[in-house]
Order: sequence, then structure tokens, then C-alpha cells
Amino acid sequence: MTIGHQLKKMRQLLNLSQSQMCAGIISESFYSKIEHDKNELSINKLLALLNAHNISLYDFFEEFDEENLSKIKLEKQVYTAFNNRNINQLRTIKRNLNNKDRIELLKINLMLATLNHQVYEIPEKFKKEIINGCQKVDLQNEKNFWNLAISTYVYNFNELSAFIDYILDNVTELDLTNDDMLVSLLNLIINYMDRCFRENSLNRIQILGAFVKQIPDSFAISFHKLIVKYYVALADNDIALANQIENLLNKSGYQSYIKTLSVVE
Repeated sequence: MTIGHQLKKMRQLLNLSQSQMCAGIISESFYSKIEHDKNELSINKLLALLNAHNISLYDFFEEFDEENLSKIKLEKQVYTAFNNRNINQLRTIKRNLNNKDRIELLKINLMLATLNHQVYEIPEKFKKEIINGCQKVDLQNEKNFWNLAISTYVYNFNELSAFIDYILDNVTELDLTNDDMLVSLLNLIINYMDRCFRENSLNRIQILGAFVKQIPDSFAISFHKLIVKYYVALADNDIALANQIENLLNKSGYQSYIKTLSVVE
């Protein structure tokens, strides 16, 4: 559903021609292109059109809400399960998906492969589908970092490192008071640290550890900061501290989360 499609639907319900729908507010040729999604309509012009035909904002946008609400709810469930490393919940969500949720299915499959340390078994064709389909990244427009967080094992390590460097170089552009954004960012950092540990790039773990230490403390990311500290301990070969953190997680009921972490063999 788009603004143009919804305007066309309302116009047809009112049995109006395109010329009548314009109400002298915009030209008919311009309006025609809006219905075909070739022109964009400013909010002021949209409000003027709706007012001209006594269409309430609620009626106009109700369908958008109904269409997007289920997607927003599903996305929140998926990311919450991934944040908690809840493999069983991800599997349950996956079983309840239908054919229309292909992007979500791709993401869940990738999450499960990541948490089960089976990403290297993913066929190259599938990896390319993820990157080219649902995982395109434009860091300048990112409101959160979930796509990168669940894709840390799909990207080439150097390419992924370049993304991380970009984030570190542009940290002043981030809203470090936004807990939702911070949770996604810390998930990205934790997964990247795990990737660094497996790639034996320990110095990058230490750099990220110092970066996370500077992020203001928040209840939403206090657990994530502990996991970051765990990976820094691994990078520093401080096995005693790593074991202390692992024991703390065990006593706190995070056994399933521990299974997803790298360990010193």
C-alpha cells in the first residue's frame, strides 16, 4: 500500500474522476502520476485533498496501520528472540510463518545458523540472496543495526570491518540515548567480536571494548556490556575473568546464551 494507491482507492469509493479528486489543489497530470507512484505528494497538499473531500486522517491511514502492525509485531518478536539468543523461540516463530513472510524466514534461518555456529555451512547462493535481498545496508540511513547484527558471518570479514570502522568514525551521529538503537548496535558489536575471535583479530576486540566502555550506562544494555567484557577478557587471554563472567551468567539463568559464545579451547 502506498499514498498513491490509497488515494486512488478513496477516489473510487467516492466515485470521483481524477479531475474532481484534484479539487483545484493540484493539476490532474500531477495527480495521475501520484496514483501511479511516479510523483510524491507533500503532507500539506495531502491534507488539503483529504479536507476537500471530507476524508478523515484516521480513515485514510487506517489501512496502513492494519497492514504494518502485524509486520512490526513479528519483527519485534524475531529481534527480541535473537537478542535473548532464544533458539527455541526462533524455531517456533519460523514454524508459524507463511509464504508471504519470505524476508523474515531468511532472517530467522540466518539467525539460527549464527546461533548454532553453522553459518559456514550456508551455501554461497543463500548468502548472496541474503545480502542482495533483505540485508542491503546504507549506514547513513540506518535507524538500527539489526540487519548487520544478524549478518556478521555472511559478509566478507574485511567488508564487515569497514562497516564497523565507519560506525566508530561517525559515532557522534548516533543517538546514544536511544535504547532500541543501542541494543541493536551492541548485538552487532558482540557478534562482530565473536567473528574477530574466530578470525584471530584480537586487537579489534580490544578497540571495540574501549568504545563500548565509553557508551553511557543504561539498564537496556547492561547485560550486553557484560558480554563485551567477556570477549575482551578472551582477547586479553584473561581466562580467570572470562570464567567468572561465564559463571555469573550461569547462575543468572543464561545457560542458553552461554552456548552461543566463543570459548577458549
